[in-house]
Amino acid sequence: MANKLSKTFIDNLKYDGKDKIYQDSSLAGFAVFVRKSGKTYIVNKRVAGKLHRVVISDISLITLTEAREKAVTIISNLVQGIDPNKKQSDSPATVPTLRECYEYFKSKKTLTDETIKSYDRQILTLLKDWLDLPINDITKSMISDRHARLTKDSPAQANASMRVLRSVWNYCRHSFLDDEEEPIIKEQPINILNVKKDWNPIKPKKRHVEEEYLGKFLKAVLEHIDRWSHRQAPYSHNARDIMLVFMITGVRLNEAQTLAWSDIDLKTGKILFKDTKNGSDYPLPMGDVLWALMRHRAKFAQGSEWVFPSQIKRIDDHVKDLGGSYEVISGKAGLYITPHDLRRTFISVANRLSMNYPVLKRLLNHQDSKTSDDVTLQYIQISQREIREALNEIEKVYFAEAGLTQEDVISKYFT
Repeated sequence: MANKLSKTFIDNLKYDGKDKIYQDSSLAGFAVFVRKSGKTYIVNKRVAGKLHRVVISDISLITLTEAREKAVTIISNLVQGIDPNKKQSDSPATVPTLRECYEYFKSKKTLTDETIKSYDRQILTLLKDWLDLPINDITKSMISDRHARLTKDSPAQANASMRVLRSVWNYCRHSFLDDEEEPIIKEQPINILNVKKDWNPIKPKKRHVEEEYLGKFLKAVLEHIDRWSHRQAPYSHNARDIMLVFMITGVRLNEAQTLAWSDIDLKTGKILFKDTKNGSDYPLPMGDVLWALMRHRAKFAQGSEWVFPSQIKRIDDHVKDLGGSYEVISGKAGLYITPHDLRRTFISVANRLSMNYPVLKRLLNHQDSKTSDDVTLQYIQISQREIREALNEIEKVYFAEAGLTQEDVISKYFT
């Protein structure tokens, strides 16, 4: 029950062994708290469903009038969302710009060079006019407008840029916090594309070297000679050999380009592809042609760290871009084929051999999903011997299309 608090009423209050709060009837939320240690003026008020209790002062230190005035201010602040019991920063945390968020994202995440190159294009090029905006200034309407504009040039790039932005946003939202460990970055606005169903439908790429063109394409690869090639150079036949690696292993571009000799075991015929797309290392036994190819390249390594060194002599690094050579090979074969198209070709050839699903999955180094079937597959152990046999069968099919055996290829090109 509330009472009109007066000096006389407060002076007559006694501690009876229990802490008690006496609410003021004239100012809702103002009260006197009586405890064994003494009497204090407090604010005791529920705001937006939450009870707040704020100590004003011991009754001996200020007058009732002064306490009531302070109570009015505290109650007003509480209604505005300002809680005196919480530490208030001298200045609010500064919301980072998109540029700052992106740099932070790259510094904390483990990303491959190829991924960073792709992300740089999405953020630094396609969204460059947003880079110096506080990220909270990017609105849903801006997202919708930019996605629509980018879609006119490339629906796939429009989707990709927004997905990268969403990844950066979500990561940084939970990294940039205030003193109370609450996010200072608002919820990402990219979900407007979900709400409006504006994501562009993108058909999965299916391009690969079809069976009837496989022999012609393989011959173009085997006969290709780079204009800078000379037998003693460690980078001789980079394009020819790395294209063969793509074809007979199905590995991705960056996984082959970054191979170091320390990843190759020539004695046992094994390769370790490190930090692959699914985040794990990928050990792979070599088929006969691939093993011969690696032994042959090792003869001319000249101390280079890399299996496929840069063709630029002054640079001690792995090869970065053989796009020109790929175009020349494609031109000779009358096809336009990229390294990733050869990954699809590889698995298409493997599928023609009716290999079982666990082996196909292992050959592509695909990460297990959470489906019940894939969980069951985790119990199936595929031996290195099975994988080597599968890779040799794939090599035989490839070279048969060009009228060659594995032995023919090894004796002609890798002896």
